[in-house]
Amino acid sequence: MSKPINAMVVPKKGAKFQSEEAFLDQLRPDEVLVKIAAVGVCHTDIACRDQNLPIEFPHVLGHEGAGVVADVGSRVTGLAVGDHVVLSMLPCMACPQCEKGKPSHCENAFANNLSGGRGDGTPTLLSDRHNRLNGNFFGQSSFADHAIANQRNAIKVSPEVPLDLLAPLGCGIQTGAGAVMNALDAQHGSSIIVFGAGAVGLSAIMAAGIRGCDII
Repeated sequence: MSKPINAMVVPKKGAKFQSEEAFLDQLRPDEVLVKIAAVGVCHTDIACRDQNLPIEFPHVLGHEGAGVVADVGSRVTGLAVGDHVVLSMLPCMACPQCEKGKPSHCENAFANNLSGGRGDGTPTLLSDRHNRLNGNFFGQSSFADHAIANQRNAIKVSPEVPLDLLAPLGCGIQTGAGAVMNALDAQHGSSIIVFGAGAVGLSAIMAAGIRGCDII
């Protein structure tokens, strides 16, 4: 069992985030421990707090984490202690959708990202040394000073770029840009309208500029 960490816990539906002591489970061979430096607040965090998505409480949310690798499991490749990483959703990379190159449509997304634990049902967080605390939210639960992630959803980034700028890449930026570049496949010279200019909307606008949309 690890040393205690500080986590922002939602105790029940619609409640305020509360700073509490928690404990991390032991790292699995394919997991990494990340010291969180920054995390974005996404609308999905708020929606889950209000149980618009079916999560259980108490729960540690947060899915736009960025930080520094503090430890690695025995089978982790491509990541080492000290690497800067951005955390995103956790695909299984084994289902038909993942094998087609569409991890955002992973057939095991709920188990890996919203079940309150790992895909096999085991917890990554404990409220004390014995009692389970729902976590592993989007494969991370980054509303905490440390988080366990899988090597599949921890992406190495340049240490020259501030982590507080990179954190929203985990969800909001790729959602907005992906909607324009992948789902809509906006073409050069086309027109597009974006409603709302938060992280997702602004990312959509930037992607539209990259794609050469004539009227934005």
